[in-house]
Amino acid sequence: MTKQLRIDFRALAFGAFASLALPGLAVAEDLQDVRLRLAWIAGGVDAPVFMAAEKGYFADAGLDVEIVDGNGSTGTIQAIGSGDFDIGIAGMGALAQAQQAAGASDIISVAGLLQKDPTSIISLEGSGIAEPKDLEGKRLGTDAGNLEDGMIRAFAEANGVDFDKIEVIIINGGADRVALLKGDVDFINGWANPDGDKVAAQRPIEEPMLFADYGVNLIGSSVIVKKDWLAENGDAVKGFLVALQKAKADVAADPEAARDIFMEHRPDADPEGILQEIKVMQKYEHTAASEGKPYGWVAPSDVELTISLLEKYSGMKPGLTPDDIYSDAYLPVLTQ
Repeated sequence: MTKQLRIDFRALAFGAFASLALPGLAVAEDLQDVRLRLAWIAGGVDAPVFMAAEKGYFADAGLDVEIVDGNGSTGTIQAIGSGDFDIGIAGMGALAQAQQAAGASDIISVAGLLQKDPTSIISLEGSGIAEPKDLEGKRLGTDAGNLEDGMIRAFAEANGVDFDKIEVIIINGGADRVALLKGDVDFINGWANPDGDKVAAQRPIEEPMLFADYGVNLIGSSVIVKKDWLAENGDAVKGFLVALQKAKADVAADPEAARDIFMEHRPDADPEGILQEIKVMQKYEHTAASEGKPYGWVAPSDVELTISLLEKYSGMKPGLTPDDIYSDAYLPVLTQ
């Protein structure tokens, strides 16, 4: 009897010690399952998410996060709206359009991850395109979606370019870069990084003209959630954003380590391409209005600009306010 009691006491003592010394083991089964859908197939821009998972920052926040690739902001917005996923990454501009066109008013953004739009004018070196006015008389290669979203027209109007003097050649299926390299078009509009980088790897290019530097900026990737889920899981969202901020600091401090962690989760990716994206996309995380603020914080003026541009150039009906599509109430006030 004495021996049996001693064994039970030791087991009890060990269990108590383990719960104090190894809290992760004790509470692992209590972690809240969260399904996260990315905007696209995972890339370097998503490195903080994988860093947060690998470093245990999500677990520290009481979360067990499943990371699933996406196929575009629209698909992610739909997946959040249907309740198939709890948290998503999608363009804030796309969310605004979905709210007005598809009744997605039950979804809101709680952090902006890419706030300076990488969309740009990309042309080959020697094209003679050094400023917006140089686009007149030139051939634009673009897919239908880029033309329909109205931002290339917004760029033209904001900079005194007569769009009617540009020859538009519709090239779908991502072949616009090929057309540019072959000389079939004079310029394309795509992301300075990585689209411009891919062209530059083949032939020298002029410095891309960022729309955001010329008065036309749509807030890009943001963290989105369904409002009713947010109301019941506010602490989970706050914990998710705390973890993301911690992870972002780690990514900035050691991009190579971030790349290695990313490759563990997505081994089929190109490691050099991922590293380049991790490094270069950092310059799109803030606008002039949000510079110096914590990762994810969005300036109301930038939200207002996004809405006004969409209303003026993309045919979005008026009526949205910044509070309809963005809330900073769940974002922790941490330094970068």
